[in-house]
Amino acid sequence: MNKLVRAIKRFISNNPLKVITMHLIVLYQKRLSRHTCLYTPTCSEYTLRSINNLGFFAGVILGLWRILRCNPLSRGGYDPALENHFKVKWVY
Repeated sequence: MNKLVRAIKRFISNNPLKVITMHLIVLYQKRLSRHTCLYTPTCSEYTLRSINNLGFFAGVILGLWRILRCNPLSRGGYDPALENHFKVKWVY
């Protein structure tokens, strides 16, 4: 029973779509990014943190909104990713 509970917790916390997307973002950061974002943290780091904190769908939507705001007419600055303070973290 204990192994089943751990497996369910691992599946919930490691959604395959979330994990694949996060790996693609890290690949982009290491291989393609020029690190010229106006915001701190960068748009890719913001999206990565949003997906990790809020889940796949909300994280991708917030990341796309941030990318749309990141343009030459933007002032930029410090804009941290949102955190879900009410989400219960799995502790092993």
